[in-house]
Amino acid sequence: MSILIVAGKEDAEARRAAEALRERKAIFSFLDTAAFPGRTRLSQCEDICRMGSRELSVPTMVYLRGLACHPLMPGNEKDLAERPRGFLAQCEEKRSFLESLLLTFERQGVRFVNSLEANSQHSRKPWQLRLLQDAGLPVPRWTATNDPAAVRTFARAVGPCVYKPLSGGATVRLLETRDLSRERLDALKLAPVLFQEYYAGVSVRAYVIGGRVIAAAEIRSEEVDYRRDEREVSPVRLTVAERRAAVTASRACGMAFTGVDLIRGKDGFRVLECNPSPMFAVFEQKTGLDIAGPLAELLILKAGMGSGSIV
Repeated sequence: MSILIVAGKEDAEARRAAEALRERKAIFSFLDTAAFPGRTRLSQCEDICRMGSRELSVPTMVYLRGLACHPLMPGNEKDLAERPRGFLAQCEEKRSFLESLLLTFERQGVRFVNSLEANSQHSRKPWQLRLLQDAGLPVPRWTATNDPAAVRTFARAVGPCVYKPLSGGATVRLLETRDLSRERLDALKLAPVLFQEYYAGVSVRAYVIGGRVIAAAEIRSEEVDYRRDEREVSPVRLTVAERRAAVTASRACGMAFTGVDLIRGKDGFRVLECNPSPMFAVFEQKTGLDIAGPLAELLILKAGMGSGSIV
């Protein structure tokens, strides 16, 4: 029985998970996705995978942190500028191989935290919002569109709005009057955009592991998107309703490990999204809360290495 961490070896979250597993004397290994295909040789023939000349054993548990194949990742700027078509094709070939390998593992009964399907929600925000709404959770009103008329109608109906990409990769912006000009809305010809009702309040990140909220903190910022100006991160106790909503959200999205983003406002709270592969290393440093330990316990439990406990 073994655990496979699928991530670049220098990824901070993967390293924290490895440290926690090592402390618990769990058997684990890395599939260094950042090193593939440049430095790592992988082959798959039907259900058999080899790394160089060595056959890789099928793990019992996979922690899927990241495939490191997005063309806009830091470090790819030169390749993207100098050979955009070839580099984009290279990234898609890498994705195809790694996803096929992981789907093969899945067919062989390997457990995942989290599955490829769950991870895909990061780039399918309208679909995830539907999942959250179908679970009865309070979600700000939204529309995904490339139609300028639909944007104007939505803004009139809901009042203050924000907008962001459907597939992530950029910060949230407040919709201003100038954004409703014909010139600005003409940009929708290039790609659809997700527009959402703006709900004023304090951002909260809650980590759910194995069906339990194990850590939560308020994140205070002067910006609409706290990632642009994170002033203060303070541990906080969730209300019963908030805790129940975070757990419901993780189940609705099929995620055994997730970071659920909430907004606390004057009339309660709203659920914004579930992150399928949340960052937590800096969160641990700023709050003193332990995320890696409970994550390691979950991986050990699901791998059948021992009784484990999610604390």
